[in-house]
Amino acid sequence: MSRTIALLTDFGLDDPYVGQMKGVLATHAQDSRIIDVSHGVEPFCISQGAFFLAAAMEHFPEDTVFITVVDPGVGSARRIIGAEFGSRTVIAPDNGIIELAEDKFGGTMIVTDLSEAAAKIHSSATFHGRDIFAPIAADIACGTSLESLGPKMPLRDIVRTGINKPVWKPDGVDATILHRDRFGNLVLNIPDHQHMPERMSIPEEQLLSGNDASCVRRVSCYAELESGATGLIAGSQGYYELALNRGAASEMLGLEPGDTLTLSWNAQCPVD
Repeated sequence: MSRTIALLTDFGLDDPYVGQMKGVLATHAQDSRIIDVSHGVEPFCISQGAFFLAAAMEHFPEDTVFITVVDPGVGSARRIIGAEFGSRTVIAPDNGIIELAEDKFGGTMIVTDLSEAAAKIHSSATFHGRDIFAPIAADIACGTSLESLGPKMPLRDIVRTGINKPVWKPDGVDATILHRDRFGNLVLNIPDHQHMPERMSIPEEQLLSGNDASCVRRVSCYAELESGATGLIAGSQGYYELALNRGAASEMLGLEPGDTLTLSWNAQCPVD
């Protein structure tokens, strides 16, 4: 049986693009299971796509082929690569979208330049997901080796956009918001294995004007938070998140993906 194929794009579901990719895959890899990771990545948002990929990979079968198409450089001279993480393979544009996966699964990544193989495929200038990524992924899922499709690349040559990492300071940490989910929870770039204090604060000047929710309490679940209180929770995606109990932290705090904030250890917060 062919390998599982997982799709991650910024295409949305209003247009025929996802369906066309699945049609190509069904034609060329008829025995493969095709699973959607998400098609709701914000258009052109490489950092959000990188987060979705890194968060999803370990929950798929070990031999899954991921097609990751968040590709603002489509049609240009940007490379197409195949990144191996153990027996998992990611087919992606070389634009930094594998950066968080590289951090999370460090030491295992091997990268093949698929650009020459891609150049031999007749394609439109604007839809490489359907015309190039899907056929290559289908071939790999059906047994074609990456070695037969192109040369290995030195890891130093891979594009890295500098997706922010936490900046640790003696009295706190500067974090970046990677994602806002549909509940308004704000996923930070702080891995959930990092120890965090029980109480922190966000400087008021970094919050929505007039907001008084600067105190942050580390909790283990949403229900531990009182109404309107901000919590820091080790979420389900491998990173800490700012959250409210039955509320939207993004609206309460006035913060969005891409924003940076400081969590200070010198928290001037009331003690229970």
